[in-house]
Amino acid sequence: MLTQIQFYDKDVVKNTLGVITNKPDKVVFVYDCAIKDMNRFKSLEKCFKRHLPNIILEKYPVNILKINEIYETVRGIIEKNGNCIVELTGGSELMTIAGFKAGRDMGTRLVYTDILAERVMDLNDSTKDIHTEELTLEDFVDARGACFVGNSHSGPPEEFFDKILEMCQIIFRNIKLWRDTCAYFQTAMANSAPEYCVFHAKYEISQKDGKKVTADRRMIDYFERLGFIKNLYYGERYIDFEIVSPKIKSYMISYGVWLELFVYINAKRTGVFKDVRLGTMIDWDAYDGIDAAENEIDVIFMDKSMPVFVSCKLRDANTAALNELLIEKKRIGGWFSKSIIVAFGESSTMGAGTYKRAREYGIEILDKDDIMSDNFCQKLLDTVRGSNPLNLKWKKV
Repeated sequence: MLTQIQFYDKDVVKNTLGVITNKPDKVVFVYDCAIKDMNRFKSLEKCFKRHLPNIILEKYPVNILKINEIYETVRGIIEKNGNCIVELTGGSELMTIAGFKAGRDMGTRLVYTDILAERVMDLNDSTKDIHTEELTLEDFVDARGACFVGNSHSGPPEEFFDKILEMCQIIFRNIKLWRDTCAYFQTAMANSAPEYCVFHAKYEISQKDGKKVTADRRMIDYFERLGFIKNLYYGERYIDFEIVSPKIKSYMISYGVWLELFVYINAKRTGVFKDVRLGTMIDWDAYDGIDAAENEIDVIFMDKSMPVFVSCKLRDANTAALNELLIEKKRIGGWFSKSIIVAFGESSTMGAGTYKRAREYGIEILDKDDIMSDNFCQKLLDTVRGSNPLNLKWKKV
């Protein structure tokens, strides 16, 4: 039986990647005795069992300021289990020192996972280095003790991709007309059931605040031409049409979802990102017995073993969007994750405080010029691959 000794770390990837790659029969976590929430280890076990159904997980608390205690604990685990690997990627500095000394004194294999280089290094014999496995979004969410609780919007079928991208370009070139038309759709369909797709409304209707809203006919005609609505009829006083599905209806009454759809489809079409998701809702505590969507991530996907979080704003970026993205990044991905804001702001505002702060925090930005370019898909790929967590190492984040 192969046992892997891990030092518990706040970064999910440090706790999981080496285990999933080395595939031990048992994993033993040495952790700070100040940690009281044992659901952390239940979460890790859930993550591991997706890959290694029969794995056994054990845990030992230590005072992380007492190097001799850590040393004796690791030595005792090795003596008890025999065939062991000591993984030196996570934990505190004193844990690393004590683990190295205990492993060396016992003649135990010592390894370190170089996450960015995608390899597990054997510290005594480089010929035994192996390429890491790839983590999934489920691995990160499970290991974090969170869970997915649905989507604010579900992704469109692939046969709609080209039509949606064409409609996106129309909306992006006529943003004010779309704002007015969307407000009209929202007001007219405010009290209809989600599955009710028959539209019938006067040309001008009043919002709750008394403001009059109307739709732009050209916008409605575009929706018909691209196949989102059918049986369009302009009467003397009313507009009538039928929306082809409840999913399309949800898009038509959401102002900002078209930028999310644009990014989602382009991320899918890169052909290199995995597990691309739209409008993902996350419950941060899967063990409290309450299903509560505490955060929505506009677009999320995996680049190799790193989650990439994308915030989409059909307007200029602001501090609230920046802070929300930072929280999502920290809570799921930690240090080893990437984040991007795709905002419909002018490039001339790139020197503004929010944009400057985003760059300081390692958040990449794609602006209106990028969105309106002919090669957004490649720009997205280049931005993700060009973002390196090591660039933040000595920054004041």
